[in-house]
Amino acid sequence: MPYVPAWERLADAIKPVSAGGHPIEMAKTDLCRAIADRNVKIQCKLKRSTRGHTSKAVLEGKDFDIPTELKPKNLNWETSCPVKRWFVPGGRYKGHWDLVLIEVCRADVTRVLCVAREQGMPSQGPVGKTSVTGRSRPTRDRAQQAILQLFPQGVPEPATLPNALLCRRVGEKLKELGLPQASDDTILRVAGRRRR
Repeated sequence: MPYVPAWERLADAIKPVSAGGHPIEMAKTDLCRAIADRNVKIQCKLKRSTRGHTSKAVLEGKDFDIPTELKPKNLNWETSCPVKRWFVPGGRYKGHWDLVLIEVCRADVTRVLCVAREQGMPSQGPVGKTSVTGRSRPTRDRAQQAILQLFPQGVPEPATLPNALLCRRVGEKLKELGLPQASDDTILRVAGRRRR
């Protein structure tokens, strides 16, 4: 199986979020909110500060004063960087910086935005154990647990991992964990390959 990088550009991150007919603009908005709320980790490559310093350092999201009202128009989705400078509040790189690149954590995007949506939960926060209606969904929770353990960087595309093989691997993982099985339909829904 090919290696799947842990980090991805903004345009790549919204593809699974917008899968299943979710409007692309809403997917962008959801990703912006998740970044601003720090539920999706980011890493950013510096370029030039307002003081004229240049750097190729890569900083984590915690090193930046991320705008709390981050909106899709604040980001260039093609180049995967902010439209305006971002502020580093302390340390060696303190100041306002132009950035070359923002990358998001693939596993966080899957956990916070893709799996949450499949479970009918709000996409802004971490995935919990119950749906927004308060009903427990133990079968989906088990399938989600197995999928996250098997694919911490996100579920591979169907061309790489066909549905039948995905279901078989998740079933094997559930058995390995000593958990009851989940139906293929449930597994595919949790994996974002089938609509609710």
